[in-house]
Amino acid sequence: MGSKIVTLKKVPNLDWAVALWGGKPVPTKQEKYKPLVGYQGIMQDGETEKIFDDLYIRNPDKDIVQEFEKKLGNFLRENITDEMPYKMPVEVILAFTINKKRFFDVDVDNLCKTVLDAMKGIVFDDDSQVVRLLALKDTHPFDTNGISIGVNKLEDVSKGWFNKVHLFYMDEKET
Repeated sequence: MGSKIVTLKKVPNLDWAVALWGGKPVPTKQEKYKPLVGYQGIMQDGETEKIFDDLYIRNPDKDIVQEFEKKLGNFLRENITDEMPYKMPVEVILAFTINKKRFFDVDVDNLCKTVLDAMKGIVFDDDSQVVRLLALKDTHPFDTNGISIGVNKLEDVSKGWFNKVHLFYMDEKET
């Protein structure tokens, strides 16, 4: 059986795209803190102990978010174009690949915040320029971590990948 060479190519209707695979997973801001279970002892009046499940302490690996943002920032700087950071509104597509063990432990919106913060000042000036965001979280057959990022400039905000996406429409009837 012959071998194959596979080349990843950017989808033509994206203005810019990169992918970073392998290594540590994308952390979230919530991972700066570690949950702690606390107990209140049995009271003198015989009440049972109370469990506190909303206690958190600083995670010893609290710098994991800053380290990731720095690593991703350096990767992004190596792959930007001359017109970046973009000055106009943008739409962003983030596709996260997460190992199976972590899949249900991390929220996709928290992953997005970490990546958008790392993109700030490099891909666009400020994340307030992101007017459309599509985020996907999935597992990979090789159980690896990764992120793919796509960006479209929106010189006209009525254009782009998501301009036709509507959740409702108006159904007018004459009375």
